Amino acid sequence: MTVSAFWALVLAVLAGVAAQLSPIDATAPTLENGFSPPIAPAPSLQNSFSPPIAPAPSLQNSFSPPIEPSRVIGISRLPLVQRPRLGQSTNNIPVTSERQFSYSIRLTFGTQAFDLCFDTGSSDVWVVSSSCSDPDCEAVPQYDASLLQFANLNGKFNLNYLMGFAEGGIASTNIQMGPFMVESQVFALVDKTSQLDLASTGTSGIAGFAFPATAAISPTIGATFFQNLISALEADNQFMAFHLSRSDSGSSDPNASLTLGILDPAFASDPSALAYSAVIRTGPEYDYWKLPMLGMIVNGSPFQISSSRIPGATMPIAVLDSGTTLILGSAADVRALYALFGSAVRYLNGNYLVRCTFAAVISLVLGDKRVPYPIHPSDIAWQESESDGWCTGGIQPNDNVCNGDWLLGDVFLRNVYVVQNASGPTIGLRSVTDPVSALAQFRAERGPDVEGSDDDGVLAGMDGNNNNWNMATGFVKRWEREPAGVDTYVFGLIAGGAGFVVGSLGVLGWRIWRGV
Repeated sequence: MTVSAFWALVLAVLAGVAAQLSPIDATAPTLENGFSPPIAPAPSLQNSFSPPIAPAPSLQNSFSPPIEPSRVIGISRLPLVQRPRLGQSTNNIPVTSERQFSYSIRLTFGTQAFDLCFDTGSSDVWVVSSSCSDPDCEAVPQYDASLLQFANLNGKFNLNYLMGFAEGGIASTNIQMGPFMVESQVFALVDKTSQLDLASTGTSGIAGFAFPATAAISPTIGATFFQNLISALEADNQFMAFHLSRSDSGSSDPNASLTLGILDPAFASDPSALAYSAVIRTGPEYDYWKLPMLGMIVNGSPFQISSSRIPGATMPIAVLDSGTTLILGSAADVRALYALFGSAVRYLNGNYLVRCTFAAVISLVLGDKRVPYPIHPSDIAWQESESDGWCTGGIQPNDNVCNGDWLLGDVFLRNVYVVQNASGPTIGLRSVTDPVSALAQFRAERGPDVEGSDDDGVLAGMDGNNNNWNMATGFVKRWEREPAGVDTYVFGLIAGGAGFVVGSLGVLGWRIWRGV
């Protein structure tokens, strides 16, 4: 071979290599289901961080397929570090019952771990900062900002509540949940609060798992934690599954379950037992985990509910929200429901109370397949809030839920195994409450139903001063029994647009739904 031929060959090889190294087209595919993975690269993680060098794409209606590793340079907000590898026997994440008022999970921010409210009715993650000197913040563990394990990003976080507020800055750091970690995840670092009284549950913030459209943190700053988790899973495994336990011990319960990308065999040994429904979208984007609610079955008989109030909806809509304690629905429907139980129900200052020994047998008919899901009688006569033999009714009226007709909180979710699937998206449900054994358990715990004497309708321990459901405003609240067992107080529900709950003895707090 001549010298000129040799160099011609070398140049040809170099040209081929250059073609292989040309920039990758990182355009995201069309979005369909409420989530899209962020594709903008970010710098590698050091002791301090700079913000991502390009904004995430605007969030439309989809999770697109997981981004190939070669398209995420420097492992930015998306990369998921998973231990153990998905597909092993379980990746169960501990869930703690806060006396059945709310449920919490532990997230680790860098090296600092906090219990946050597990909330399928919101999308942001926020935690209180050590720079917050308000009583709300000082009552719970705080993120130590002096450790410099986070990056300050441009933008402010601000949620206003009817009573109180939370505000602060936006940051990013590694966030781990069980065996999963997202690097450079954006979150809110709250440095000012008012009247939230976080001490009642001991939670330091919230962890939201709804669709990105409900997030208070702009998508141009960063994708949500749940969006990043789901987007990094294999296309066939982009789902979260959970069951909330009946425990009120305040510690992690082995009967609870929370997994990503894999079903818990304790609740879904036969996956075909799950009934799937398409998530309902009532606007331009998916926002909350919504499915059809077709009615109820009460003591074996069908119970018809009102038509949907949502524009364009062809059937009543229910929202699954682990950040709400009770079931909330149409005031007219709730009134008609409790009228069936006669003297076993009382109505006081806007609240429905159920005799604690009365066993109401109620099922909700949900989903595309119209499946009835029984509710344990102890969730209807909710003894966690009890006074003189009268319990808070697990179903209460609320006509101000804007994006749904019914809000299905923890008293319902304890009775099902839930799969929230980003593919579609869809919701899978499986009943875990057998009505016959539930009734037997209720009788064993509560004894026979004994009708109490009539009185003037004013119950001991309830003074009527704001400790009630205000049907005119229809805001959500929670209840808590004072440790001495004498007085009943409001357990406040607060988040503007979030399904987040904090509570306090003697403190009234209302939650305002920003989008629901």
